[in-house]
Amino acid sequence: MKKYIGLIILTLSIIIAGVLIKSRPVAVAKENKEDIPYVKTMMILPRTVKASISSQGIVQPESELILLSELSSRVEWLSPKMEAGSSFKQGDTLIVLDKRDYELALISAESQVLNAEVNLEREQAESELAKKEWKRVGAGLGSDLALRKPQMAQAKATYAAAKASLEQAKRNLGRTIFIAPFDGRVRTSRINIGTTVFPGTSIGNIYATDAYEVRLPIADQDVPYSGLEFNGQKIEESKRLDVIIIQGDNKWPAKIVRTEAEIDPVTRMMAVVAKVDNSDKIMFTTPLAVGQFVQAKISGIEISNISVLPRSSVRNESVWVVDNQMSMQNRSVDVLRNEDDFALIGEGFEPGDRLLTSRVSSLVNGLRVTLELK
Repeated sequence: MKKYIGLIILTLSIIIAGVLIKSRPVAVAKENKEDIPYVKTMMILPRTVKASISSQGIVQPESELILLSELSSRVEWLSPKMEAGSSFKQGDTLIVLDKRDYELALISAESQVLNAEVNLEREQAESELAKKEWKRVGAGLGSDLALRKPQMAQAKATYAAAKASLEQAKRNLGRTIFIAPFDGRVRTSRINIGTTVFPGTSIGNIYATDAYEVRLPIADQDVPYSGLEFNGQKIEESKRLDVIIIQGDNKWPAKIVRTEAEIDPVTRMMAVVAKVDNSDKIMFTTPLAVGQFVQAKISGIEISNISVLPRSSVRNESVWVVDNQMSMQNRSVDVLRNEDDFALIGEGFEPGDRLLTSRVSSLVNGLRVTLELK
């Protein structure tokens, strides 16, 4: 057996090898399929939009008055509403000056008017009498002195001067009381009870609260999209642009009422002035405050045939799209302007283009893709 063991092993090896060769798998040729990626896209629909211009500014009162004394007197009464920051209503009495001297001056002026009126009536009667006497005894035309014409003119002038003095006395008496000309607020107060004031003395500052203004600088690239003429004039009501004044979560509607004709020496920009109508305070849950810093969105001119795309999709004045042949293409586009998170595109797209919104590992011109179904 020992001398046949090698032959047995060789025979078994040949048999096993033959079995393995016959049972080996047969390679089947398969067709190589192209790997087409799935992508997400967004329709590109040209439309007409209004340019949105961003700016910022500080709220200021539309109407502000510096109160000046026109008399020499003493402050007799001061309203509690005349304190800095206090509000008042139209018609409220704010300040009363000592008016005794001006009441006496009014009585004296009234007396002068009565005396001048009596003198004028007397002179009229004497003038009529002189005319009758001259007709009775005189011949020809009488002299002005004989007919008392100079005396009559003097009496009329004296009466007119007395009436003017009376009017001045009434005006001075009225100036002893300061009446609020509008609903407003006190910015500063510079007097107290007992303060002596003179003509030209500054008493305080007040401003109206029925309307506020915000001066809004406009960047050079935004000026053409405002559609305004920067000539320093008021804008016709029909041509006033809409504005939204923003401060945090609060918003107030406003209108552009005028433009400025000079370039700001600090910002080097042109500016417009927006007016916020605050007369109906019920509509504002949070009122505006003078001196408040706010943002603004101005609705400019309408731009036709514009595609509004996410700003992040535009790179180096170009956009990746999927064309009507289901291939990725890099389009060079005309970016008219950027507004917040959006870009306004003019020309550059072709019919059937869809914006590529998926993140693709490799962006290749002409790469075929398939739209991902939601």
